[in-house]
Amino acid sequence: MTSKQRITASTTVSSDECIYTWTIKKYRSMKLEVGKSIESPKFGVGSDNVQYFQLELFPEGNATEYAGYMSLYLNPINISEDEPDKLVCRWTISVINDKKVVFRDTCHYDFTPDFQGYGWPEFYKVENVDQLISSENTVTIQCELEMFTGCESSLNSELIYSKNETVDRMKFDFSFLSEELSDVKLKSDEYEIPAHKIILATASPVFRAIFTNKKAKKNFDSIVITDIPYNILVDVLKYIYTGDIVSTKTDVILQILPVADKYKIDGLKTKCEKILSADLSTENVIKTLIAAHKHHLKRLETKVIKFITNHTELISNSEKITEIDDPDILVNLIQSLIKSQQD
Repeated sequence: MTSKQRITASTTVSSDECIYTWTIKKYRSMKLEVGKSIESPKFGVGSDNVQYFQLELFPEGNATEYAGYMSLYLNPINISEDEPDKLVCRWTISVINDKKVVFRDTCHYDFTPDFQGYGWPEFYKVENVDQLISSENTVTIQCELEMFTGCESSLNSELIYSKNETVDRMKFDFSFLSEELSDVKLKSDEYEIPAHKIILATASPVFRAIFTNKKAKKNFDSIVITDIPYNILVDVLKYIYTGDIVSTKTDVILQILPVADKYKIDGLKTKCEKILSADLSTENVIKTLIAAHKHHLKRLETKVIKFITNHTELISNSEKITEIDDPDILVNLIQSLIKSQQD
């Protein structure tokens, strides 16, 4: 019997966008030398991990070789101590005179690793600047900025057989907690859970290393797991076999997350992060902050700290704050509070 395989894939690019308008009033009153600039107020892009930017205009050019031209740059501003690993942006600059676009250009640039500004040293000839100045003596610059935040890809594959013959996609639901074809037992508390090495090894590189360790002197017919409660281990196995999480209660997810991290089950770890992020409250936010920091969920940690800065009563609650015993968390929290007060 012949068969052929059909594979389809898709990639979704995610980004944050904003439209920023900067109006410079009494423009003709400026008398700046070559190399002297004016800067716009800073503006932020993104809701979770906000990245700040600033426009910088050199009315007479940013250097001697560009004298006779206006120079314009978009500068990233690093507010925190950590610079992003990647900062790819696409932006369109427009100059608007009396509601009419008189100049427009687009740029696409990766600001990392040097994290320096980028733009146009020969943006516009100074001798033609009157075309940009409105009847009210203003110059209006609009920046349509798109900041790329990542991509998510998926791959689907199915076998197509001969006519009149169909095959269901492979599912492991029937094997969950089943003795059928089981070749390993997971021992937790006083219970034994039947499992399947190939399924565990596919989901977790940690299990794969255990089962494929040629130096091990035993065949691993059973594995004793003493640090995970039975009900939590069952929930983790439920995800491995079916892709589902039974309970979305924060207390349960906070117990599942360390297991997902320990056994490097990335899909489960991501699901835990999304559930915790969507269920923040004044009751669970401190425990969630501690877990996010411990298990390196930077996006969740940033969102939690922002939540706390918007609920300052949590800071005055000494009982909750004493739950934080990691000095790095306290430093991040204090820095965020100071920044929020400055803003």
